[in-house]
Amino acid sequence: MPVFESVRKVQVFGSSLAMTLPSMFVKACEIEKGCVVNVLYGLEGVLVAYSVEEPEALMERLLEIMGRLEEKINDQNEKKAEESSIIEDGKG
Repeated sequence: MPVFESVRKVQVFGSSLAMTLPSMFVKACEIEKGCVVNVLYGLEGVLVAYSVEEPEALMERLLEIMGRLEEKINDQNEKKAEESSIIEDGKG
């Protein structure tokens, strides 16, 4: 299952702050007005909105997302190492 990334802008909604859900997430999860979406969050800046009811299924999906994030970080680190190597080779 693919993992998607999206940027959301926090907006003022009455006296509260709010942000929209990505349309692909809404369509895939069949979310409609009045639906309840569960939210997990930590004070470290991580917020997870989900519509999965079984804790085991949620954990499986979160582990998949974490794996994809790890791949992204590794790819970025490899790219930085290659760029650093090119710069070093150009100095010598």
